[in-house]
Amino acid sequence: MRRIFQIGGEETECWLAHDGSRFVLNTPEGVLPCRLDPTTSPGGFVLRARGLVRDVRLAAGPEATFVHMDGRTYEVGRVDPAERLAGSDGGASDDRLVAPMPGVVVSVAVKPGDIVAAGQPLLVIESMKLETTLAAPRDGVVAEIPFAAGDSFGLKDVLAQLAPEED
Repeated sequence: MRRIFQIGGEETECWLAHDGSRFVLNTPEGVLPCRLDPTTSPGGFVLRARGLVRDVRLAAGPEATFVHMDGRTYEVGRVDPAERLAGSDGGASDDRLVAPMPGVVVSVAVKPGDIVAAGQPLLVIESMKLETTLAAPRDGVVAEIPFAAGDSFGLKDVLAQLAPEED
């Protein structure tokens, strides 16, 4: 089944298939044979593709999967085609950073009133022993940071809110 994923703000359509001996990731750029073997650590896997071998940790939530690899964390969001067809454009959700799963705030880098640039780190969270830096989705002004370092949060709690863009 084809899926739409969002990585770094860019959407891509891809799907995973099995050719009888291995998994194959089909992307717009072509076919990528790959293998994902579990390790003994929670959420840990070894990814093998194109002769490369990488240790990865995965933490999956209802809205996104976080992939920790090579010292970086990538958020892979899933786009719901039904919402897209219904005309949902995200709207105010572009102003909020919502928790993809329950966790704890590790650190907060900004406060309400701070001017931030798209991609600027706002806070670091930990979910399932995986630290993830959450960044500003756009340029703007921080309106609210409802949690402090050490606070626990739940699924879909708003972790940061930017002030609405003025037209």
